[in-house]
Amino acid sequence: MSRKVIRGDISLHKIPFQFQSQYVWTIQLFTVLPNGVRKQLGMISEPTSIREPWNFAFNFDDDHTPDGVGHYGIRVEVLDGTVVVADADQSFAIAWHNDAPSFQQLVLEPQAI
Repeated sequence: MSRKVIRGDISLHKIPFQFQSQYVWTIQLFTVLPNGVRKQLGMISEPTSIREPWNFAFNFDDDHTPDGVGHYGIRVEVLDGTVVVADADQSFAIAWHNDAPSFQQLVLEPQAI
């Protein structure tokens, strides 16, 4: 069993509006197999005030990761009900070095204002 950690921060510098208290944010971590199939490894979701720096961390057991992972992906959404008001999506490969965490930086983009 090998524990893996993916940490990151999310920049709000492109967001031209104030986040409202009713917004809910989600962060999903998934693997992408070479055939394009995604498998979710973790999800964080909660209503909260959002301010920079916006940090996250996923800890997962590498034994639950499918063989032949092509790359990993992170998807961030800020929702007002069912409307996506901002999002970020990033795919990346990781060359794991022992148990050192991987660090990812994402930038939220406005979608609906």
